[in-house]
Amino acid sequence: MGDLTLRRAVLLLALAASACAGPPPLPPGARPDLAREWVTPQGYRWPPDNGFGERATYLVLPPGMLLDRFGQDNGRFFSPRGAAFGARALPSDCATLPYRVYRVQAPLLARVGYALPWFGEPGGATQLLTDASAEQLLADGTLVAVPGGEAPCPR
Repeated sequence: MGDLTLRRAVLLLALAASACAGPPPLPPGARPDLAREWVTPQGYRWPPDNGFGERATYLVLPPGMLLDRFGQDNGRFFSPRGAAFGARALPSDCATLPYRVYRVQAPLLARVGYALPWFGEPGGATQLLTDASAEQLLADGTLVAVPGGEAPCPR
């Protein structure tokens, strides 16, 4: 078998294998009803421009404002406390994510806009994107964790 024939055979086998592989599996923590159109072999297919549905603006969040987020403290996305889960347009199952509430202790600059409809969810929640993660903002005293708080999950 010549070198060119061998290369063609390997290419055909690779193409056949990828055709039989089916859609990529859902990432851990994904909603079981999440359509495969939102998933790539590398993970989620995230929206453009960090999910902002319109031209976002920058605002300084005042001390005393309550924010919340779903996920670990290494994230930089927040919403005003109590925004509906579906309006945040997240791919995860609400019940599988940690939910945390924070109080702003010092003026905090954030990019502010509305979440695009994405992942089969309606979007529309106000989303806030900060330069620092929740973990960093907690460490420097800009945010403090507020105990309690029930996640605004659909029932």
